[in-house]
Amino acid sequence: MAIIKSAILFVATLALGGCVTLVRGDAPVLDLSQHAYIAGFAPDVRMSGSDNTEFLARTATTLERLQARSGDDAIDILALSGGGAGGAFGAGAIVGLTQSGKRPEFEIVTGVSTGALIAPFAFLGPEWDDELTEAYTGGMSANIVGRPGLGTMFRVGVFDDTALRQLIDRFVTRELVDAVAREATEGRMLLVATTNLDSEETVIWDLGAIARRGGEPARQLFVNVLVASSSVPGVFPPVMFDVDAASGAYQEMHVDGGTTVPFFIAPHAAFVSDEKLDVLNDVNIYVIINGQLGTLPRATPVSTVPITMRGFSVVLMHMARIELALTASFASQHGMKLKFASIPVAMRYAGSLDFETASMRNLFNFAHACAANDLLWRDMKDALVPASGTDSSETDCGNRALPPEPASQMATE
Repeated sequence: MAIIKSAILFVATLALGGCVTLVRGDAPVLDLSQHAYIAGFAPDVRMSGSDNTEFLARTATTLERLQARSGDDAIDILALSGGGAGGAFGAGAIVGLTQSGKRPEFEIVTGVSTGALIAPFAFLGPEWDDELTEAYTGGMSANIVGRPGLGTMFRVGVFDDTALRQLIDRFVTRELVDAVAREATEGRMLLVATTNLDSEETVIWDLGAIARRGGEPARQLFVNVLVASSSVPGVFPPVMFDVDAASGAYQEMHVDGGTTVPFFIAPHAAFVSDEKLDVLNDVNIYVIINGQLGTLPRATPVSTVPITMRGFSVVLMHMARIELALTASFASQHGMKLKFASIPVAMRYAGSLDFETASMRNLFNFAHACAANDLLWRDMKDALVPASGTDSSETDCGNRALPPEPASQMATE
C-alpha cells in the first residue's frame, strides 16, 4: 500500500510541479533566520541550527539549572526522529515505557517531523499517554495522505494539509500548551526542528518559550511549528511565518525538519568541535528512530518510479545511520551514555506513508510490548550490522504482553 502511494506521490509531483506558485515577496538575504524574529514573540523562541555557539550556550545554561534542581540524578535527553507513519513506533515505545516502570522524566525532549508530534506528550509525562495513544491509533491519521486529485493543480503541494492540521489542532489544546509552559518554567526544554527553505538551514524552535507567551497566539504558533516540521516539501504546502527584521517585515517559508536533519541533540558544528563541555557529564541520551536502519535485500524493478523511490528510501536510511554515528561519537567524547531504538530490520514494515489505522496500531502495539518488557533499547554495535533475515530475536518482544486493543477501537475496524 505504501509503495503504491509513494509511486502516485512521486509521479504526481513530477507531473504537476510548477503548476502553482505561491505569491510572496523576496526575503532580505542577510536577515534570514539569525536576524529575523517571529512577529509578536521574543527572540528566544527559536534559534538557527547552524548557530552552534548560541545552541550550546543555551543548552549549557539549561543543563546547569537542571543539574542544580535534580541533585545527583542524571539528566535524561530524548531525541525523536521523523518517519511519517513510523511515528506509531515511537508513540508505542513511550507509552510502553510507562508500563515498564522505567520511563525517565526527560529533562530535554527534541523532535523532528512525526517525532515533533510525539515530543510534547513525551515531554509532559505519563498523564498524557491516553492522548498520545489516541493520536496515533485512533484513526485520525488515516486521512493525512489522500489521493492527489485535480485539486493539486490549484494548490502548493501534492496534498493539502487539512487533515494534518486538524490532527495537530485537536491535540494541541490550551491545556497542553499551559502544561508545557509550566514545565518550561521549571527549566526543562522542548525543542523541535523545521527547515527554513529560504536559507536551506535547520531552525530549532523552543516550544516551552512559545508556550510561556500564553494565550491563543502561543497555541497557534505552537500548532504552526508542528505542522511545518511535518510538511514534506512538495508533498504538503509549506508554512509561512511572519517575521520582523531591521530591514522590515516579510515571510519565511518552512518545511519538514527531516529535510535537513533526521533527529538532533545538537548542531553538527558541535560534533566536530574539540571543546569538551564538562556540564554534559552524567547525561543520558535516548534516541527513538521511527523507521528502520536497514532492510532485507530484494530485487529492484528496472523502472523509473521504483528506482527513484528505492533511492529516496536509501538516502533517508543512511542519513539516520550517519546522524546516529555522529551522536554516538559526540556522546562518547563528552562522557554521555547513549541508547537507541528503531523498527527492527526483520519486522514487516510498509513504510512511512502507510497511515492505515490497522498498520499503525500493529506498530504501536509492537513497540509498546518491547518497551513494557524492557526490550526496547539497543546497543550502538547493532546499528550498522547488515540484516540477515534469519535472526528473529529482535522481534520477539512483539509476541510478549501485547496490550489488548480497546473495544471501541476494535469496533471501528
